[in-house]
Amino acid sequence: MAQLEELLEDSETTEGRKRISNALKIAEREWENIRISLGLCGYIGEFSKDDFMIGIVSEDIITRQPKISPTKSVSGYSPSYYPMYFISNLIAMDEKLKDKGYKTVEALYTYVELATKAAYRLGLEGNLGMGFGCGYGHVRTGWIAEKGLEEERLKFAEIFFENRSKDYGWDFHWTSVKKDFKNVFDQFIVWKNNPEIYMKDSSSKSTIKPFIV
Repeated sequence: MAQLEELLEDSETTEGRKRISNALKIAEREWENIRISLGLCGYIGEFSKDDFMIGIVSEDIITRQPKISPTKSVSGYSPSYYPMYFISNLIAMDEKLKDKGYKTVEALYTYVELATKAAYRLGLEGNLGMGFGCGYGHVRTGWIAEKGLEEERLKFAEIFFENRSKDYGWDFHWTSVKKDFKNVFDQFIVWKNNPEIYMKDSSSKSTIKPFIV
């Protein structure tokens, strides 16, 4: 919690506000990447900072009261249940991007946060939205988030990597990537429209081949 306290205190300074502003620019950039990659699934709209855990801004003050997060995590590496973890993950991800690409824990939780919101905007709510976000974060980074249902994440990766090698270094603009995400999205829509199929698939691991990262 000490790290969180430091981040919250820093947010009340001029330098802290600059840090938040820079993080939001990173978030907008990555949101655009997600928008491009999910282009065949539908339109997710523009990035809005009000959708994410960056603190509640009132008269230029970042307060300590977090908004409700679908992830509800309290881990420093996890999505931003507390306001400043999202900011911390965004900045750390960006700092490591040149050397490690998106294969970092910080990138994982940044993408879980962003892709879950994108899924909500595409009509996938609750467990389905979280499962989609965790699946996206996994196929982008190679890391696994212990959020949502394991079966959803496994099915996401199974479909995404069905016609490609398990290489996490794909490009958001690739036509094949867009098609793969559309195939994944279609499966989630099947689950949404057919609760009995969803219950069957999510309760039985025998029909889904697990894989090791």
